[in-house]
Amino acid sequence: MLEMLSASSASDSRRPHWFFFCLRAGVLILLTFGLTFALRMLEWPSWQNPEYRLGQEWLLATHDAYHWVAGAEGFEHGVGHPMSEMLRLLSILAGIPPASLGFWLPPVFAALTAVLMFLWVWAIGGMEAGLCAGVLCSLAPGFLARTLFGYYDTDLITLCFPLLITLIPVCWGTRFLRRPRLVPRTAPDSGMALRFACGPTFFATERYKKNPLSPFWAWALALSGLFAWWGTEWHSVFHYLVRYNTALLALLALVLAPPGQRLHMLLSAVLYGLPALGGLPGLCFVLVFCLPDIGEAMPATLRAWFPSRAFFARPAVIAGLCCLMLPLFFDQNILEMLMGHLTGYIKTAGDLKIDDAGIRLVFPSVAQSIIEVQDLTLTEALFYFHPWGFVSVMGLAGFALVVIRRPCTLFLLPLAALGLLSMKMGGRMVMFGAPVIALGLTLPVTTLVCSLLRSEVRGFWSGFAISLVLLGVLGAPVAELIPAMFNGPILNRRHAEALVRARAVSPEDAILWLWWDWGYAAQHFSRRRVVADGAIHGGPSLYLPAAVFATDNPRFARQLIKYAASKNNEASDVFEGLDNAGAEALMQKLRAPQTPPVQAPGRQFIVVAFEMLRLGFWITNFGSWNFVRQTGIGSAISIIPQQLTYHLENGEVLVEGASSSISASTINVFEDGKFSRRNYIQEWLDKNPNAGEDVRRRYFERRRNIHFFFNRVTDEKLVIDERLYNSLMVQLLISSPGDPALSEHFRLVYDNVFCRVYEVI
Repeated sequence: MLEMLSASSASDSRRPHWFFFCLRAGVLILLTFGLTFALRMLEWPSWQNPEYRLGQEWLLATHDAYHWVAGAEGFEHGVGHPMSEMLRLLSILAGIPPASLGFWLPPVFAALTAVLMFLWVWAIGGMEAGLCAGVLCSLAPGFLARTLFGYYDTDLITLCFPLLITLIPVCWGTRFLRRPRLVPRTAPDSGMALRFACGPTFFATERYKKNPLSPFWAWALALSGLFAWWGTEWHSVFHYLVRYNTALLALLALVLAPPGQRLHMLLSAVLYGLPALGGLPGLCFVLVFCLPDIGEAMPATLRAWFPSRAFFARPAVIAGLCCLMLPLFFDQNILEMLMGHLTGYIKTAGDLKIDDAGIRLVFPSVAQSIIEVQDLTLTEALFYFHPWGFVSVMGLAGFALVVIRRPCTLFLLPLAALGLLSMKMGGRMVMFGAPVIALGLTLPVTTLVCSLLRSEVRGFWSGFAISLVLLGVLGAPVAELIPAMFNGPILNRRHAEALVRARAVSPEDAILWLWWDWGYAAQHFSRRRVVADGAIHGGPSLYLPAAVFATDNPRFARQLIKYAASKNNEASDVFEGLDNAGAEALMQKLRAPQTPPVQAPGRQFIVVAFEMLRLGFWITNFGSWNFVRQTGIGSAISIIPQQLTYHLENGEVLVEGASSSISASTINVFEDGKFSRRNYIQEWLDKNPNAGEDVRRRYFERRRNIHFFFNRVTDEKLVIDERLYNSLMVQLLISSPGDPALSEHFRLVYDNVFCRVYEVI
């Protein structure tokens, strides 16, 4: 099997004319892009619902997408980030609003990722296999779930860039590095590097084919490194990948260099590493390195001033350049950022904050509540690689075989590790395994089947046919899965309407208090500052809104909001200089009825929505955090998937499949433009004021702590406990605006039944 991998699925030794070769490659690229995009359009019918649009604007499917949209619109801290700038520039070019463009871009970028996977497989020797590999990579369930319509987020980049920034090093390594001795080279390559070397006269020169330090390769490696350095502006994960790529390229150059070429190969790795780690200053070295080639056209007197190639190939010079790279490689800030990310993904119970004075304060950790950070089982991880688990296992085994035959494939090893680490670091990581599985499946299988054919029928068309058949077999279960993975927008139309209305009823310097999940959406729709969002949702910024929404004391909520306003609405300033005991004492002071009302400048608004109910457990868990005991208690909530019937007259609810009905304490029904609530315990007490203690106790035990919430528009059915029912987030949503307990502290300014906006008095 290993020997078969040495031959491409298109092992025909005849070299096609350059024009037909480029035409063939172009057709395959277009076919890869088109097939991927067409399959992703299978999700489109699920979006044909007026509830998924606000006017002409499609609602987006992930919170972070609104961060980049707001940044593209020039608001908040997403401004200037490459994701926002790209969206802004494309919006100008296309004449489409950023939010609408953010809805359509994910399937386009996912199809481009498929093209990059095609180029990657082609680079290591399998043009025809690249077609199947590209489509399967883009449609892997783990990647698909993060790149559906409306998912304009960095997930599009974090898989695309690792393939892009390693493409040139892989082409270079495939062309110039030796094969491992345990697997002899038995057939010619058909990889991208060799095919290009067999192309036009300019590229076919002996200097190009045999010199890893030719100007072409020098600039190709350097610009690839510079692009990798730029990738660190897009996402923090590239800081780690760039260092791995630099170290791997140097290691491969040392171990697999041809005889007598080790110094030259190592110098090539330096040409990549200096721009990758140092940016534009590192690129200046490449310019100096290429001066001898520029000087060839100059008089000999001037050429004498230029350093020769032999000078750069000296061991002392190369050692000096490597020493220059070491401080960049082991950057202290990068190491600290790595430890911070690892700590977050390990999901510790508390979030430790240490201020400049060394005072330690522990807040609840948000990582445990984020779905994409939840751990996966091995079975789940394999499913997210491919719906058929055994196919994922075959892909991992095939990848190991390809690594042995093509050591440059080790550039994908971090992606394989991240994909498997999803069992500990969370489901978001599983998407990184997509290229590994796609490569490990397609290249060995295509090569194996081609090798079994008669020599006279081997060639491009046989490899192309095998790739199509393989794609049809392995792509069918994914195609069936695409409509089922539809989740709809991240917030409903009525919630978005309320956020737009908040912009109209609040001044520009107002602060919106809402749960951090919808902080980015509020920045886009309301254009107002928020207390927390997807980037600022840890430590104080997590605890403060949670404490407000989880409390059953409206006065305490008002006190806490105003106290934060007195600290310039900076969550970290609220706890400045406080340890755990001091923070708990502050909360108790704000709860105390004898504490005078806190006065603060500015206006604050609080937004509550039906969608928050689903997060009731986590909000109450964070909001009930005790700084001294370092624990919190989450309220009970259940989402009912079965069909049910309920009777408002007597409060009985019968769930499909249950043997008996459930007696509710309250039933709350949300309809389009109408809200109905029945409190059966209070109604019974009003009718039976003289009931005996035993009768009351039996009635209460049967009904208490059971509160049903029915959304007739979205068909959501929830049941919550007494503690969550009495929380401010629920009472602000369902209570009469004139309720004295609330109206003393909060004034209703907008209500569409499903979402309300209050001003803090």
